[in-house]
Amino acid sequence: MKAAWAARGLQQAWQRHASASLQPVTWENCPAVYRSAAAFSSALPQIWAAQPQLAEDDPEPAQRDPTSEPGHQYERAANAPTSPLDFNNPEVAFNAKSTFQLVRSLAVLRACQIQPLVKHADQLLGLSNRILGQTLTNYIVRKTFFNHFCAGEDQKSVQPTLQWLHSNGVGGILDYAAEDDTKPDPAKEREQKSLAQNSSDQVVARRFDYETEAQCDRHMEAFKRSIAAAADAPGQGFAAIKVTALGNPKLLERVSGALVALQNLFSQFDMDMNNKITRDEFSQVYRDLFVDQDSERTEHLFDQLSDGSGSIDFLGWSQGVRLQDLPGIVKHCKSPGPLFLSALTDEEMELLHNMMDRLDHIAKFAVESKVRLMVDAEHSYFQPAIDHAATELQRKYNRDEPHILNTYQCYLKDSRDRIGVDTERAQREGWKFGAKLVRGAYMFMENERAKQKGFPSPVWPSKQDTHDNYDRIVETLLPMVQDEGAEMMIASHNQVSIERAVALVQRHGMDPSASGIFFGQLLGMADHLTFVLGQNGFRAYKYVPFGPIGDVMPYLVRRAQENSSLLGGVANEKAMMRAEIWRRLRPSSALPTSSSSALQKNQSAGAAAAAAQ
Repeated sequence: MKAAWAARGLQQAWQRHASASLQPVTWENCPAVYRSAAAFSSALPQIWAAQPQLAEDDPEPAQRDPTSEPGHQYERAANAPTSPLDFNNPEVAFNAKSTFQLVRSLAVLRACQIQPLVKHADQLLGLSNRILGQTLTNYIVRKTFFNHFCAGEDQKSVQPTLQWLHSNGVGGILDYAAEDDTKPDPAKEREQKSLAQNSSDQVVARRFDYETEAQCDRHMEAFKRSIAAAADAPGQGFAAIKVTALGNPKLLERVSGALVALQNLFSQFDMDMNNKITRDEFSQVYRDLFVDQDSERTEHLFDQLSDGSGSIDFLGWSQGVRLQDLPGIVKHCKSPGPLFLSALTDEEMELLHNMMDRLDHIAKFAVESKVRLMVDAEHSYFQPAIDHAATELQRKYNRDEPHILNTYQCYLKDSRDRIGVDTERAQREGWKFGAKLVRGAYMFMENERAKQKGFPSPVWPSKQDTHDNYDRIVETLLPMVQDEGAEMMIASHNQVSIERAVALVQRHGMDPSASGIFFGQLLGMADHLTFVLGQNGFRAYKYVPFGPIGDVMPYLVRRAQENSSLLGGVANEKAMMRAEIWRRLRPSSALPTSSSSALQKNQSAGAAAAAAQ
């Protein structure tokens, strides 16, 4: 089975990196890919002994060629099916936007490529506030970057943009982007600067800093505002949340470390590395590790975890024991090893409970509001805890339909294996799988951190490897969407991947307007993809941030920094914008009568949305 194959590869990788050290397992001292795959075992109440994971240099299965698998129909990029849609016609791609919007978009995208401007954005804004005053500075930002990347300041002001998007066949993914103006940690700032030093590829990812439980409660209410705004918009609404906004980031690191230690224990029990723990293996390892030598109790524990086949597999094990059981389990350890030292304290368990309560409150509100909730991916040292939390929500709320979607970063080498395990987990436990697929926003930081810490990078070594992995995952999940009610958000600005996905949807005979396939791009970027998809009946979405301009300012700076390297790849989009602007402005650009009415209608709606901003 696919989960057994994936877990076996992860176990083999971890075995090569296992250490006899007694220091607690943290995200810093465990193998690289294993860390991102630790989320792997992040099934709700988690293992009191679990291990596996995938190492960067593991050729089986991390770099296994899927085309070598019997019956696999994956076509390489060179033979990829051709998309029936034309994403390269400027007139069609931008007919939803007014000329003013096009000129502003082109100017903003060009400005975001000016590295000194992006790099020193915080200082320049501060200087502008001192010289021009905050009111004039905010006005300039509002008329440029804010109106380009954001939809408005509150739930009411975003509605014109959402209505305009809807009129062009595009939905909105709402994100309340305001950030508390908290004082940064100087140590963290020094670390980030050292990571980014002398790099033109810097990517700074937004992350909420933790202050108090009250602050986390405020973030929860902010996310509910996103959900409420999405519910008010026409069509299927989406909202995005970040788990680091709802709990102490240090807690998430600790939980991730505990999950790694639990997975390590699974590998110790699985002595022959076949992803199956026999009764004899269980009894032998249990005697070696724990002081409790009661054979009757050992037999009882095995029977509880066994699937009835006389053995325990990875999924059965990960489902069988809750994470909160770990403190009680380690009390029986013969010696204080990594598992013992990674157990959460009572205070940490209370904080974890509070965080899960907030997540559950948000998820329940989203389900009641008929809004899909997407749990964003973050740094690899948070990801196991985030995946664990997302799986708990999916178990509870995805019984009938996939209300909760977890995010997978396909630049991570273990992403396909993790998805294989998670899809089989959903099938076995009887809930609907939901995924948002992204390439990833933390590549530079992940590589630099791995280099500094001395472990292999969790990221694929080349962009093409990431592209191939992304396309492979899309193709793998399509049948599950078609046959089992799963849903997938293809969140990508890569035109080749979008064209390939569109062709595969058509090849499978799926109705693009009614399937569980969604496409997503950022507001203000990749319009030639989003609007062409929407105009042709595909379920296309824009990621729509909003919030008070003063509070959103840090977000806008981070958005420019996150996308400064990405913007280097939009030369084609900018060329299309210039061509369309020139076509409209030159004297001989009269439009054919057959298309002028619809075009003018869309441009008028776009102008109204811009005026409302």
